[in-house]
Amino acid sequence: MRSPDTSLWMFLLALTLSAFGLNWLWEMFQMPAYTEMAERSWAETALPCAFAALSDVAMTLAIYGIGCLAAGNWRWGVERTWNIYLTGTLLAGLFATALEWKFLGSGRWSYNERMPIVPILGIGLWPLMQLMLLVPLSWFIAAWCSKRVGGESTPGKPDVRSG
Repeated sequence: MRSPDTSLWMFLLALTLSAFGLNWLWEMFQMPAYTEMAERSWAETALPCAFAALSDVAMTLAIYGIGCLAAGNWRWGVERTWNIYLTGTLLAGLFATALEWKFLGSGRWSYNERMPIVPILGIGLWPLMQLMLLVPLSWFIAAWCSKRVGGESTPGKPDVRSG
């Protein structure tokens, strides 16, 4: 059995890798709905989508960090309970909405007719769904991987406040 610290690092590595892979695929599939990327080839969008996926990884980790701080437990997301996934989904929805408003308002990107718009919010459905689905899915995959590789049945729960 691995130490709780090693197991936590395994979880965070699995979280980073799963979030990157899932978000890169999602970014590639939604690119035709963005005016700036719609006519580009797969090869031309691969690198910009990789950078976007890295931003999505940062948001996934930030949302996880917020949950850890609120719960007072660095291993909060490893527990795989419905309330953790629901919290991640709701926080991801808030992040996605705020960022879409910011970037649409600044002109950083715009949608074309292929992007369904969420009424009232005025943002694209695909980027909203992206974080709301992929953040908790990334957590689930990371928890599954870390338990499988780490061999822990009952992980320790180090306190966030402890060093």
